Amino acid sequence: MVDTTFGRDVAQAFSNEFGAVQSDRIALYAKKSWFGGGSLEELPIRHVTSVRLETSRSVFGSILLLIIGLGALYVGGGGIVVGLILAALGVVLLLGWPAVTINTAGNDLRRMTGTIFSKPAAEAYVTAVRKALFAKP
Repeated sequence: MVDTTFGRDVAQAFSNEFGAVQSDRIALYAKKSWFGGGSLEELPIRHVTSVRLETSRSVFGSILLLIIGLGALYVGGGGIVVGLILAALGVVLLLGWPAVTINTAGNDLRRMTGTIFSKPAAEAYVTAVRKALFAKP
């Protein structure tokens, strides 16, 4: 089977929206964000020193939006729509979104950010990279 991600004849171990993981190398979408797909980079697994999953939240901003949104709901009229939108945005900011950071031997950080719905995919990618890091050759 020819792997189109790595361009060579290997069985693929893991792949999702954050990248692909093989036993000897990983592919990742560096600088992946909400609005951009990032650029595909390949790294040998021996150059990866750590991988971490973070959840970015904005507590102050979410509380502020919730208070303003609830106040707009109280006003009524056209404020109900504005209040619902602001309250929903406040909830999204409070839930947070996943960010996967990969550190290499050169101390280069590569960060990928997903949406609030991509947390299971981010967890699966981090788990696959960790398994590849600690696999016995």
